[in-house]
Amino acid sequence: MALWGKSTSAASRPKWLGGDGAQGASGAKEDAHATTAGWALRAGTIASGNDNTSAQVEVLACVGGLSATLGAANVLSVDFTAGTYAHAGATDFDLVYTFDEAITVTSATATANNTISNKINIGVQCLGPTDMASDATMLLQYYSGTGTNKLTFRGRIPAAAVAGGYIADLNGTYAMATNGSSAAVDANSTTVTAVDGDHMGGSAVGGPDAGTALWGTAIKKTGSTANTLTTTAGSGSGSVAVLTGVVFG
Repeated sequence: MALWGKSTSAASRPKWLGGDGAQGASGAKEDAHATTAGWALRAGTIASGNDNTSAQVEVLACVGGLSATLGAANVLSVDFTAGTYAHAGATDFDLVYTFDEAITVTSATATANNTISNKINIGVQCLGPTDMASDATMLLQYYSGTGTNKLTFRGRIPAAAVAGGYIADLNGTYAMATNGSSAAVDANSTTVTAVDGDHMGGSAVGGPDAGTALWGTAIKKTGSTANTLTTTAGSGSGSVAVLTGVVFG
């Protein structure tokens, strides 16, 4: 079996790397991404030997024009930190997306509100723990990661959120959307259509085959054994698939 390949599948990433989430001497597959020179390791990781996220990436396997061979960059998976988050309007919540190529983002600076002018953004809702109905909308805005294969989106948890509540999708698709002048391109300056697309449901774009959902009760977070969503019942009525392990305190 070849030690690397030229496809978007996880199996094509250098096989001496650890499994997703691994950060041993070899590094993790999730940190390997395609460049014009071949498979490279994201800068700033433990295995890269440099904590400077802006440093030059290390080319692990030379494959000329690899990023062009793969076509437009694809979003592979999403991650977030489970835990209890304060709901008083002063706490931020992050979603981190992993791509198969480094992404260059044009977006206005993220702000601690729901203003999305000229920003790439993702809409979610804050549900009440009794009726599982929406108490507030939160629009996560592009926050950091340009030039790497991991993009972070950040939203300020609204004060209208309720203790014991949850985070769920806003529109049934977990869509990521550009607004105004915001944009995302890959190493070949090709527009990343996966950025401006749905990430759940029958029309989802993403995953290893660029046509599967990133969110679901049977879909794992990046480098994790935990699913992205868990169906949860309210104490009074209703049940909704919410972000696994995330609750308002």
